[in-house]
Parts: sequence; C-alpha cells; structure tokens
Amino acid sequence: MMRVCVILLWVVGISVPSIVLAEREAIRYTLEFGDAKNHYMDVRAEIPSEEPGEVQLFMPVWTPGSYLVREYSRNIISLEASDGEGRKLEAKKLNKNRWSIAAGDSKRIEVRYRLYCREINVRSNWVEAEFAVINGAPTYLSVVDDFQRPYEVKLVLPDGWQRSCSPLPPAGASNLYRSPDFDTLVDSPVVAGSPQVDGFEVDGVEHYLVTLGGGTVWENARAARNVQRVIEVQRDFWGSLPYSKPYYVFNLLTGSRGGLEHRQSMVMTADRWYSKNRGGIRSWLSLVSHEFFHVWNGKRLRPVELGPFEYEHENYTPSLWIVEGITSYYQHVLLARAGYNTHDQYLGALSGSIAGTQRTPGRLVQSLSDSSYDAWIKAYRRDENSVNTLFSYYSGGAVAGFLIDAEIQRRSDGRVSLDDVLRLAYERFSGEHGYTESEFIELASEVAGEDLGEWFNELVREPGAFDYQPALDWFGLEFEEPKTSVNSGYFPVEGEPEDRPKGWLGASTKESEGALSVTSVPSDTPASEAGLCVDDEIIAINGNRVDARELKRICALLGAGAEVELLVARRGLLKTLKARLGEEPTETWRLRLRKDLTEKQKARVEKWLGPSR
Repeated sequence: MMRVCVILLWVVGISVPSIVLAEREAIRYTLEFGDAKNHYMDVRAEIPSEEPGEVQLFMPVWTPGSYLVREYSRNIISLEASDGEGRKLEAKKLNKNRWSIAAGDSKRIEVRYRLYCREINVRSNWVEAEFAVINGAPTYLSVVDDFQRPYEVKLVLPDGWQRSCSPLPPAGASNLYRSPDFDTLVDSPVVAGSPQVDGFEVDGVEHYLVTLGGGTVWENARAARNVQRVIEVQRDFWGSLPYSKPYYVFNLLTGSRGGLEHRQSMVMTADRWYSKNRGGIRSWLSLVSHEFFHVWNGKRLRPVELGPFEYEHENYTPSLWIVEGITSYYQHVLLARAGYNTHDQYLGALSGSIAGTQRTPGRLVQSLSDSSYDAWIKAYRRDENSVNTLFSYYSGGAVAGFLIDAEIQRRSDGRVSLDDVLRLAYERFSGEHGYTESEFIELASEVAGEDLGEWFNELVREPGAFDYQPALDWFGLEFEEPKTSVNSGYFPVEGEPEDRPKGWLGASTKESEGALSVTSVPSDTPASEAGLCVDDEIIAINGNRVDARELKRICALLGAGAEVELLVARRGLLKTLKARLGEEPTETWRLRLRKDLTEKQKARVEKWLGPSR
C-alpha cells in the first residue's frame, strides 16, 4: 500500500517525507547507442516489483510545454521483458502507450526496448553517429501512476563521444544521473557526444551553453557571454534566480528555429550562421530570452491546470496567453533593457506582432482564452482555413501583453506596470498552488488599483479587434501612414476615367508543374466573396491564360472595383466564377515614436525599454 499512500500525498500537495522516498528502490535505465548511425537507441529498464502480479507500464504521449499529443510510443520498435533471473515474461500491449508485464512473484523485472530517434526538434529524440539529444517523455517507460520514486539514468557512450550533459543530478560515476521523481526525469533533457561547452556563473550558480553543430562557424564562448547578460537582466527583473543548481542551454544548430523550456534547462534549435552578424545574434538571443523567461513564467509560476501533469492525456488551460503570450512580449522588452535592441528595433518587433494580429481574420472568431484552451486540437494542427479561424496565443498574446502593460501603467498613472503584476503573481502563486485565469486577472486589478475585469474580458475572453489608441497615447507612439499607390498604367474605362488603385484578388497561390493552385482563401477578400476554394486551379482570367505572375499583374492593371471572370478547375471539372477585385490592404502597422513626444512620454518609454541608445 506504500505506493498508493505516496501518490495521494503528492496529489493533494503535501510534501512526502524524504525517509519514505529513501525506502523505495529506483527504477534504473541504461541507454545504449550501438546502432546510432541508423538512429536507434536501446533502453534497458530495471524495475523493482514491489507487489506480486502484473506491472503496468506506460509511455507519455506528450512533452510538457508542447501542447499536442505526439504519440511517442510509435517509435518503439521492439519490446521484451524478463525477470531477475533472465526468464522471459509475457509483455502484453494494452493500448497505444501501455503494456502489462506478467511479473508473478518476481522482485525485479527487466524491460528492453529499441527506439527510433530521428525527429530533429526540441521535444523528441534525435540520435546520429556523432551525438544524441534525449528528451524524457519519448524515452522512459515507467510504472503507471507511480511517479514519486527515484530514477537513475546511465548512458553507455560509443567510442569517440566525449561526454554527456544534463540538468539531472550526477550520481557518482560519469554519465550516471539520478532523479528524485518522474516529473524531474521528464523535464531533464540529456545531450551526449562531443559538444562545445562554455560556462559562466551568475550569483554563484553555474550555467553552461552546450552547442551541437557549430562547426567552425559558431563562436560559442562569445555566445555564452551574451547569454550571461540576458540571464542577468532577467534575474534583475524577477529579483533573484529561483534555482541553485547548474542551468543548461542546449543549443542545437540544425538550421531551424524553435525552443522548449525546462526548470533547469532549455533546448533550442537555431542556425550556426546567426553568430556572424548582429541581427542574427539578436534573433538567437530573443529565443534565449523567451525560453529563459519561462524559468519563472511557466515552470514555477504556472496555471493550476498545468501541474501535476497528466502525461497520458491533454492538460487543458485557458491561460497559455499568459504563459506564452506575455513571455513573447517580455522576450523583446528585456532584450531592449539589456541593450541589445534600440527602441526602434524593439518597436519593429512589436510592430511585427501587431501586423500579424491585424492580418489574421481568426482574431475576430477566436479569443485568446479559447485559443489557449484549443491549442491541443487546433494550434499545432493547422490547415488551409486556420487563418480564418485561429488566433495565436503567442503573437496575439504578445500584443495583449503590450496592451495590458500600458493599461496598468495608464490606470495607475505610471505607479506600477505589468512587471509588478508578474512579480506579485510569482510571490503569491508560484510552487504547488498555481493560478486560474480569473485569479491572474484579479491580481492585475489589485496591482492597478482599479477593477480591470470587464476590460480583460474584452481583451482576452472575447474575439474582436484590439483598441491600440490608449496604449499609443500613453507611450507617445503612432502607426506610420500607409503608402498608397494607384495604377499609373491603368487604361480609361467608360464612366470611370480616373486612375484606380491596383486590383487585388486576395487568395494565396502556388505554382507547380504548370498548374496555378489556390492554397489559402482568407475571409473578407474578393476571392472569398467569389467562392474560390483551396485546391482550385486558376486557369484563366477574362479568357486569358495565366500563371502566378500574370494573375497578379492583370489584377493590378484592371484595378480595384473591376469585375472579372475566373476559369478554374475544381476536382477535374471546369467552373466560371465572377469576382470583383478589391484594393490590397496597405497598413504596415509599423510603430514609431511621435515627433511631438512630451517629456513625460519620453520618461515612460525609457522606464519601459531602458535608456535610448
């Protein structure tokens, strides 16, 4: 009954006495890479059997921080079980990610399985002849509902691999690690091979930049100095580092761009050439800034729904706009405060988020709260209609973060800001408690000194257009005027002799093997009004054969307001559609400081983004 007692204590949030955990034997994993060149990792799990009968094992179906069921068990190639004497035990698959082992009276069972590891991203396993990147969820089989026990991980490195690195505590021998519980095990990646490693200290705590794929291009020591500056600025923002053990930045230079946060580390993919110019290193540092901000916002200050984790099912929350959106807002703000971005460069990043928001029809259909909740079924399963129905809690949440920050400052006459909300939220809700979306909004009202409930409802709980003007007025910002253009080559049309703006259809297309196919039809465009569909092949306009270039050119020359006939092929049948061309939106949503900025507004901007550089 010990197993049940320990789990109940953990679920209700009562700390388990260390003496209880010490009595339990660890599950031990040995990871081997004898066929790494073909992307295989062999795992041997030694599992104490504390009660007679069957032992049920499971593999997680998702990785915390990446909100999609990934079905990691699909990568198990073979699985077999034996007892402590080497006798084979029946291993029966119960469902997609569970197995039953007929342990009988055995005191120990051994499960061996092979994993195929070739997903080059931050959440899965990636094994090659020269290295391995190992994440917890797609690697470790464990006992169902038995998370509060120790685990050990031993890596057997091939010849030529120099070392392994992990935030897991070392357990004496080299390449041997120990975890106090399953959550820590899953949250602690391992990188093995011959990486570039450069370290530094912040407040006496060791930090390491561990890079794979840098070749002769990446300057790791220089990059590590920049990471140190980002960490110091974020430490100053929050007041102190929330950990005393070494922290690892795993930097995988694959050419792609992505990141995933952990309590004691981050895993990121990037481009080795980023280190060769200031723009590239700023882009890389913005990713570092984002993932490191999660050390507080997301990993320790979290929505109540995201802990303890349910590893076999979705964990729904309406608050990803707080976890990811506000983090996306601060990743650039804090780079500006660190001196990496000028005010204009920061406004460029914010302008990009605003432009993306304004050009997404889905913002009028889906709220940020709903976007957060539906991340599991929509955000990572996009299709051709997603632009019309989805609103990103990343970019949309970043814009909301800007508006929230400005509103709190405006309501309090500059006395407090969103900075103060986050710090108080961390003080009040970090750790085992967590917060609800309503509690976060109520806390923001408390800090601002006014009830912001209805304002937040309109901002994050209801779909609709954002009101930027109060924030712009507070900081002394404005949007640049759009540049308008007319069709100077437009030929006179009877009854309408003046020039008209260039015509625009509004559909996205691609050209392949001579066929011009529609890939996206945003709502409220001439293409949508005409009934054009994704996968339609556009053959002709007004009887003239067109390719992608000709379609755009002819629409522009005909001008906004012109009525046209489109000949399309839909599933092999020819159709004629009538469309009335519109005028392409010209707003850039590019922010700039007003020329008549007041002294108060200048002071507000410098308090917000740091001194002007």
